[in-house]
Amino acid sequence: MAQWLDLFLQTDRPTNLIFLGGEPTLHKDLPHGIRHARRLGCRSITVDTNGFLFHDFLDSITPDDLDYLSFSLDGLTAGVNDPIRGAGVFAICTANIAKAVRQGFQVSVIYTVSSLNINQLDKMPALLQLLGVRRFFIQVIGLRGKSAQKGGLNLQVSPEEWLTKIPPVAKAASDKGIHVIYPKVFLDDDEKFQCAGNIAENYFIFPNGRVYLCPLCEDMPIHTYRIEDGRLIEQPGLTEKKLLSLNIPEGCVMNKLLQPGNLRYDKQGRPRYRISCCLLKQEHQPAL
Repeated sequence: MAQWLDLFLQTDRPTNLIFLGGEPTLHKDLPHGIRHARRLGCRSITVDTNGFLFHDFLDSITPDDLDYLSFSLDGLTAGVNDPIRGAGVFAICTANIAKAVRQGFQVSVIYTVSSLNINQLDKMPALLQLLGVRRFFIQVIGLRGKSAQKGGLNLQVSPEEWLTKIPPVAKAASDKGIHVIYPKVFLDDDEKFQCAGNIAENYFIFPNGRVYLCPLCEDMPIHTYRIEDGRLIEQPGLTEKKLLSLNIPEGCVMNKLLQPGNLRYDKQGRPRYRISCCLLKQEHQPAL
């Protein structure tokens, strides 16, 4: 873990690190990785968790070790959250959020919007304020993996729903002192598409040594790099890097290839909207 962190955390430029999964707290040596990244001078360190916090995680680190502890919560109530996240998860997750806040950790919440929970989204800012959450990530569901296999359920929200409901909720949360971040998702007509895989340095690193530039690609063996014998090696053949430069009317080429169910077309076969890069974010900062 330390060797791989050394490959990416450069001292000559600021680096942000997120431990995610799966569930990162299942790894008993996660605190070691966090402390090593801090020693390397990482600008910010975040852990994304399902809320179970295995291996007594909160007792294994201090608030000084971590910039944010981010919990996945997909509903205001157990009745909405638990059918998505698992039985009993709401109670465990909210209890551990409260515990983390009491112990002095900076806490954020990730809410993945779908047709199953969008109607509770507007009530989330009040719950977050009550729990002491400082940052709120609103995510859009991707139609791949388990979400693509929900037996005919239409989990995706329409562009109209997203554009009319998400910005007002973000504003309401920021008015309560919460920093809100959410993806652009749909480009305006006059906006230019830009792929973060081409213009930024983002690396998605997997335990099997695969390294991706685009998180949409992580289920496919088209990774740009691999880690071998402590070195970062570029992959030969057809990889995501070669695909990311393609210019298509739909916007994000990886969304077109891997999540075509996200797209809609008119009678002439033209896309009704363009999908932005999933790493393009919008923010609402709390008022000073």
